[in-house]
Amino acid sequence: MAINHYEWSWGGPLPELLRHSEVKHALLRDYLVEYFLTLVSSPHQDRIQLTVVDGFCGGGRYRNGAGAAVPGSPIVILEALKEAKARVLHEQQRRKPIEFDVKLVCIDADASAVNHLRHVLEDHGYGDQLRSGAIETLVGEFAGKAEAVIAEAHRRSPKAGRAIFVLDQYGYDKVPLSVMKQIFGVLKRAEAILTFNVDSLINFLSDKNVRDFERKTGVMGAITAADMDKALRGPAWRLRVQAGLYQKITQGSGAGYFTPFFVRPERGHGDFWLLHLSQHWKARDVMADAHWKHHNHFVHYGRAGFDMLSTGYAARIDDDARPQAAFEFDDVASTASQDEMLMQIPQVLAQHRAGIPFKQFFVERVNTTPATEAMVERAVLQLVRDRQVLVIGPDGSQRNVRTALKPDHVIKLPDQRAFSF
Repeated sequence: MAINHYEWSWGGPLPELLRHSEVKHALLRDYLVEYFLTLVSSPHQDRIQLTVVDGFCGGGRYRNGAGAAVPGSPIVILEALKEAKARVLHEQQRRKPIEFDVKLVCIDADASAVNHLRHVLEDHGYGDQLRSGAIETLVGEFAGKAEAVIAEAHRRSPKAGRAIFVLDQYGYDKVPLSVMKQIFGVLKRAEAILTFNVDSLINFLSDKNVRDFERKTGVMGAITAADMDKALRGPAWRLRVQAGLYQKITQGSGAGYFTPFFVRPERGHGDFWLLHLSQHWKARDVMADAHWKHHNHFVHYGRAGFDMLSTGYAARIDDDARPQAAFEFDDVASTASQDEMLMQIPQVLAQHRAGIPFKQFFVERVNTTPATEAMVERAVLQLVRDRQVLVIGPDGSQRNVRTALKPDHVIKLPDQRAFSF
């Protein structure tokens, strides 16, 4: 079982933040900035309300590989909020400021980490927010604090239920499935960003580890006795375990939309999942876009296109102990995605002879593709230019669309297909 290697003492040496975790923080900041911006839909809007919960907050400050001090996740969250405020004022040319009523709740089981974090928050000028309760720090296990924190998020936003849970657990058993179900059952617009060290769990399978994992998380039946017996595992056992875990977690969480990505450490016990779970497809699309931006540290193992994530994950090492080809979220992967979708889109539309609205087409596939909405739109428009796909407007007439699709544009195959050679 993995344990937390980070230790803080005020005035003492800072723990090292590995490069992949530093990139993970950069992705978190980018995602939160874009998320905050999506909440401000109108220049006339004057207030948004949100609760952000950092369930494994740490001490607020680390040192990187070069020895420089770098911020922890609570400071990353607060800096993202500042950046979003500045961008809203600039991009919307607002005449009056907008109030971001955001409460940050920081939880950690290590009292010394929370004490260190409070000093760091004071250093960064957030002392008044600590004293007012806009930033709250709690000592204890996230699972034990979750019910009260979810209730507070609901009290603050009873109708919209907006809340983000940043759950950067060190291992794989600190976030019970029952807590995830409560988050998404109580809060209509909740999101969770959950790390899960899947390689660590699979690499050290034993009857005791599996029993402890199931007892702590409530994720039952994903790992069988045959998976633990090397003589009985059979072909594709890692794929089967990963797919089972992924399906149990996503389906059992209560979230409507989800996307897993592998985070690739420089050293350690192997890759781990960064799972984004939400109740709205747009949130998932914003997260996918952030992964493409930070492609050097986020990968998939499998083919490009619409069905990469349909069974959870392909195993990083196949049954012949050969590394699978990685989908690297780089230019090569982007081109591969485009090429694959150019073949897949007509195949899908063949099942919808009357056509299908573009938004519906994308949302039905959003959980199983690494492609963003913009990437799918580019592929459809290429097929339109090649006369392999038609665009129909709400009035039933064919539209000469070349640069942008609307959500209600119906895409369909022509009655007589045109082929490009």
